[in-house]
Amino acid sequence: MCAANQMEYEKVIKYILSLVTDGKLTVGSKLPTERALSETLDMGRNSIREALSILHGMGIIKRVQGSGNYISDDVDKSLHNMLVIMLALGTVTKKDVCEFRRTLDKTACMIILQKGINDIDKSRFESCISGMKTDDSIRQAEFDREFHALLLELSDNILLRMVMEAVMTVYRQWIDIVLKEADKEAVSQLLVFHEGIYKGLTEANEDFVNMNIDAHYDLIEEFIV
Repeated sequence: MCAANQMEYEKVIKYILSLVTDGKLTVGSKLPTERALSETLDMGRNSIREALSILHGMGIIKRVQGSGNYISDDVDKSLHNMLVIMLALGTVTKKDVCEFRRTLDKTACMIILQKGINDIDKSRFESCISGMKTDDSIRQAEFDREFHALLLELSDNILLRMVMEAVMTVYRQWIDIVLKEADKEAVSQLLVFHEGIYKGLTEANEDFVNMNIDAHYDLIEEFIV
């Protein structure tokens, strides 16, 4: 690809992203047609088409046959697919994913600590913890998933939730395996760490929250890294 063509499609991408930044395009919005973009930016439709293909490949836009291009609402799925490919290629490792997930959990908890936690959400956490006490590894995995999903929900941070959900899809597969293969002592320890995270949140003790998150992920990494 020559430098001139690269500059042209980069101009298209920057223009579309500027429309998003300015609020003129939101999730589900239809993009201007190739012809309209060509006229607005004064460039050939081949460059327009190439830029749209790149944005589609990135998961930023989706194509609807016979209708046009739209701002995608499935960016998290694209992030997930990229992560799977990066893991397969060895660009990132399981340890990288675990460390990143650990940091995201701490960030979510920090936000929750700042906002506080109400009685209804306390009950929801307690329900998850109670569910983890089953001897059924499948049910344990379900309640573990629900516990961490609740952390995301209560953080009420869209970007954090989007990134975490992309990572969680891959990470959950590993957790399910851990819960199936781990002995009763390890499973009991995981339960204690979840209880510790919840206790730290209810008592507004960030150090205690982080200590239990670290212990949780240290144990998980023994099985999957």
